[in-house]
Amino acid sequence: MGDTLREIGCQIWRPPDRRPPWAWAEEHVHSIPYSPVPGRFRADNSPWLKEPLEALVDPKARIVSIIAAIQSSKTTIGEIGLCYIIANLPGPALWLDQTDDDAKDQAESRLGRIFDECPSVQALYPRDRHKLKTSTKHFSNGMTLWVLGAHNKTNLQRRSIRWLIGDETWRWPVGHMAEAEARVTAFGWLGKCLFMSQGGEENDDTHRKFETTDMREWTFECPHCGLRQPFKWDNVEWSKDARDDDGEWNFARVRETASLNCEGCNHAFEDSDRTRRLLNTSGRYVATNLNASTENVGFHWNALCAMSWGRLAELYLRAKAVAKRGDLEPLRQFYQKRLALPWRDYLEDFKLEITPSGYRLGETWDDEAAVNRQGKFLTPPFDPSLAAAPLRFMTVDCQMDHFFVIVRGWSLEGSSRLVWRERVPTWDEVLSLQERFTIHSNLVFVDAGHATYDVYRECAKHGWVALMGDRRATYVHRTKEGRSVHRFYSPRRKVVLGRGQTCSVFYWSNLNIKDMLARLRRNQDPERGATWEIAEDAGDDYLTQMESEQRVRKGGKWLWERIGKRPNHYWDCEAMQVAAAVMLKLVGQESVKADAEINEDNEATAD
Repeated sequence: MGDTLREIGCQIWRPPDRRPPWAWAEEHVHSIPYSPVPGRFRADNSPWLKEPLEALVDPKARIVSIIAAIQSSKTTIGEIGLCYIIANLPGPALWLDQTDDDAKDQAESRLGRIFDECPSVQALYPRDRHKLKTSTKHFSNGMTLWVLGAHNKTNLQRRSIRWLIGDETWRWPVGHMAEAEARVTAFGWLGKCLFMSQGGEENDDTHRKFETTDMREWTFECPHCGLRQPFKWDNVEWSKDARDDDGEWNFARVRETASLNCEGCNHAFEDSDRTRRLLNTSGRYVATNLNASTENVGFHWNALCAMSWGRLAELYLRAKAVAKRGDLEPLRQFYQKRLALPWRDYLEDFKLEITPSGYRLGETWDDEAAVNRQGKFLTPPFDPSLAAAPLRFMTVDCQMDHFFVIVRGWSLEGSSRLVWRERVPTWDEVLSLQERFTIHSNLVFVDAGHATYDVYRECAKHGWVALMGDRRATYVHRTKEGRSVHRFYSPRRKVVLGRGQTCSVFYWSNLNIKDMLARLRRNQDPERGATWEIAEDAGDDYLTQMESEQRVRKGGKWLWERIGKRPNHYWDCEAMQVAAAVMLKLVGQESVKADAEINEDNEATAD
């Protein structure tokens, strides 16, 4: 009896362990059962965990918000921290997962197992071990732990708790983070909230909560120049020549050539676990929001500190390839799960696919064909005296009070080069660009989807052609022999405006023409056939608009749809360029049998 009382007395009067939780865990947590690294917990294996664990028990911090990459020990912070709390700072605690089923799985497959590997927690187990398998766990030091689902609003009410731990808050219903946070109010300055999550959606509850913190970013110091910097995805590079003969990415080569470049000295760090260990040895957090309350601390790290950069590059490029076909989900997951960023439209993802061709806007092009005075096409080299105008199309997208204009030169083999792009305010400016670039009137194509009558009037006045995008896949044409032919554009329609003025109008298949544009613009290599060339100074506005639509399936049909609120005017202009090229048999099925003359009465011609 005396020994028992002595043991109880020692436990009662034993001073709490005030070491940082990570240092305490290195002694008391013998194993992380679900970790790929066997043996005792070692903080140096994931040094970005140390400071968040210290903040968890810092009496000055009330909110600890963590947004981090998956499979980088994010949830381990809550689990290790909970072991420390049970043993050293007991108080009513609530662990919230997304649903009650998720919470049950967390309690049994993770929390229960790590408790078993921590003798200091094991010593506080109730005599009836079966009670540990429920969603409510009572320990012999008086601490109670509830493990519940955040979706069930009842779980967020009634209880007053000291410790709130919320996992994957990006999946919680709107408003439930605030509801849960209110549960710690009764404990005043002792109340503590730990929120952990991957990236969610821009401006969701998780994102907004994180922005109230000091937003600390995990950084490293370059051993060559001494610059401290975050692990940035923008600084990961791989060989742009890592492609096969078909222009597709060679992922083995991508992985071999991937590196992380220093922002200061541009040193290329080799992609290896040894390199990451070296950089993380100098790692520390740097606050990026200095105006935050000292009560709110936040931590962010991405997969670059823990995962192969070459493997990440492969995941990214594969996700981009799928996004080009209209499915943004893999790209969304890459940003949310690997970069731990809230999802939004990252326009720079798409600009990377367009390779400028080493010339500047307005420069001449030796391969550009020409139109003679009879409206027929000339292949270079030709006698300049025979050419009435270069073979250039000007396409115009009409807005309420301005116009977007593309001028593109064409060869008879279907290659083309961006000559000019500009936003102009008036019809007179459109006409001025036509004259400046010597474009045949019948090769000026104007979108008539907006302000249709005004477009028809201007087209009739200047001899331009009106175009209308349409959801039909094909249009029936009658050849001179009386056969029916299906094409991606309609027969010519003449609109009479009065006083003898007429306007030529063609409809074109929005789906098929934009499919062709998507295929054509992939090639900037002359050895792979017809090229689609872009000027070095095309500009960010042009480049981002060229990835403003995606191919999606709706109601059992495919269509091209605008992505969010991205402006798509230059994209529409380039689609009209392709429509015109199909009509003139420069590209498409009929281009292989055309003899560079446009003879049929129901098609656009340059005469």
